[in-house]
Amino acid sequence: MSKEEPLIDPNLLIGLSEEEKQEALAAAAAAKRAEERAEQRALAKAMERKRQERLMEQQREQQEKEQRIKEKGFGSSSDGGKVVFLSKRKRQELKANPTSDDSIDVKRSNGSTNGESRAINNTSRQTNSRQYATGQKQLSSAELISIKKAYLGETALDDEQATSRKQMEDRKRARQKKKITFKFKWDDDEDTSTNEPFDAIPLMKLGDKKKRKARDLLDDDRDKRGNGRNIDIMAKPIDTMTSRDWRILRENYDIVVRGGKAPPPLRSFREASSKEVPAIHPVLIDAIENVMRYKEPSAIQRQAIPIGLQRRDLIGLAETGSGKTAAFGIPLIQLILCLPGNILSTVNENGPLALVMAPTRELAQQIHVELNRLLSRQKSVKTACIVGGQNIQTQAMELRNGVHIVVGTPGRLNDCLESAYLVLNQCSYIVLDEADRMIDLGFAPQIESILDSMGCLLKSDNEKEAYEQEVQDLKGITTQVPTHRLTAMFSATMPTEVQRIAKKYLRHPSIVKIGGDSGGKNKRIHQTVLFLSSPNMKEKAMRGVIVNRTRVNDKVIVFVNEKKNTESVARMIERMGRRTVILHGGKTQEQREENLEAFRRGGVILVATDVAGRGLDIPNVKHIINYDVPSRSIDSYCHRIGRTGRAGQSGEATSFITDEDEGIMAALKSYLESVGAKVPDRLARHPAASSGVGSSIIY
Repeated sequence: MSKEEPLIDPNLLIGLSEEEKQEALAAAAAAKRAEERAEQRALAKAMERKRQERLMEQQREQQEKEQRIKEKGFGSSSDGGKVVFLSKRKRQELKANPTSDDSIDVKRSNGSTNGESRAINNTSRQTNSRQYATGQKQLSSAELISIKKAYLGETALDDEQATSRKQMEDRKRARQKKKITFKFKWDDDEDTSTNEPFDAIPLMKLGDKKKRKARDLLDDDRDKRGNGRNIDIMAKPIDTMTSRDWRILRENYDIVVRGGKAPPPLRSFREASSKEVPAIHPVLIDAIENVMRYKEPSAIQRQAIPIGLQRRDLIGLAETGSGKTAAFGIPLIQLILCLPGNILSTVNENGPLALVMAPTRELAQQIHVELNRLLSRQKSVKTACIVGGQNIQTQAMELRNGVHIVVGTPGRLNDCLESAYLVLNQCSYIVLDEADRMIDLGFAPQIESILDSMGCLLKSDNEKEAYEQEVQDLKGITTQVPTHRLTAMFSATMPTEVQRIAKKYLRHPSIVKIGGDSGGKNKRIHQTVLFLSSPNMKEKAMRGVIVNRTRVNDKVIVFVNEKKNTESVARMIERMGRRTVILHGGKTQEQREENLEAFRRGGVILVATDVAGRGLDIPNVKHIINYDVPSRSIDSYCHRIGRTGRAGQSGEATSFITDEDEGIMAALKSYLESVGAKVPDRLARHPAASSGVGSSIIY
């Protein structure tokens, strides 16, 4: 007899008093009884539904039986209303023995041009039909042959049979030839491959064979030296690197560059990528290696940092957790460290030198912390975080005292500008992080108002002139603030409104995409979609995931669509023996920060709305559970599951979907197929999954 499983994990009761233990056990017992009653009710409903289906099936079979009885005797056969089927061997025996008395109508489609033969055949068929109608016996094959002999004669009948055999043989040969022969619409002597020597490789030319062999040898040698990657590229002197070497380096890290011309990527933080790009400041190198603990640049950092150091506008497209903050933070801080002291001392009058905008308070605070870590090896550069939910007068006092870098949300930054707490007279570096999310939240007017308030000029629309302006700004950076602004935009998607803002405020930007056509699709996340018969099944599915697939100290985020449901879902999880914290837009700033800090420490499950779906960098999140899938936007789904599988680690995402989620089914099916995840059969067959998909994710 197996040992009964305890209601609550004994480890969860450690440290509780006896009274608390009894209350916990009573609550767990009540939850279990409720679950058993629900299962019994569901079983009773299923049994009743099955009984009704059996009754309906019996009625349908009875109706079909009565219909067959009514129709009995009306068959078109010659053996009691039944159709007699003969094997191929029996039919051949009947043909070889035409004197057989079997009552079978042998019908041949001989294709003869003999009009009299067709007339006799038609006559015999009509006679047979009349015999069926009057109940007379059907003519045998011997009787039909006798009639034909009487009307056509021996010679005509032999000719007819010979013609029929010849046509059958021709059709057989045609079928065999069709199986092994392709028929094209052009002549066999035409050869279009000779005009395309790069695409076509004729197999029978000796010269081409030699060339292919040489290419194969080169490929083998390349593979032996590094599995297709040139391992000497990282060790070559910088002045000996060729354009092909840089192209191989980009391919090695899945870096794709489009738009305006971009400098070569970084091989390491300590080395400049070219003569035109300045090296990273020693103070920053110290912070990168000893504070940030970066061993080598990530893919986005390798290409975005040289572009920023060259003061070129940038659009960055990369997966979450790829190091984007350092990608724009390092060139931004480099600008300020290069400026003379007299400019750094006037920020209380002329305003900050750089501005970073983010869609949410949490992301802005996170960026602020990361920038301060990069600035930890010096004391002269100050930063401020200007977000909602805090006293604006305190923030205004901080701005009046002078800061060099401002990080904030568009709403609060615009309020400070309108109240004259903030001026941007000398701001020459502007970053829009998660630009598409800011547009989704309705911040487009505030963003444009802030960008229009900047004192530094936009670069020229002429590409050549814009590059010359960048060179002049770099030359004078040690004596004055750059005349022209640098705008960097990071976004996972490019909807129409984001494209409009980029076209208006960016000049010939370099577009950097990590991962080629699959850069935005994080294939390190193992995705599971559970198609449930009704929303009432979600609690049972949640119990299976929480109990069987997560551990107590795992960091798990559960997403719901509406903040009113966060409390009920949190109580549900607590009934399963796990602690929870809640994060949504209705919480005060202090409550949100406190709950986030508790989640970072571990041991609790975070129940959140989409406010936590973008930009938050919480390390080591193991599992994402979509209790509610986003109603229509596959972008929101991607950003939710992007909280796990960050910075090269693997993660897991589980989503519950029902028939009520038709709005996202087509996009979700397409996304799962694109990353090689399993699509549930019910989702694949659902009519809503066959409609068009309108996602704007750039992959």
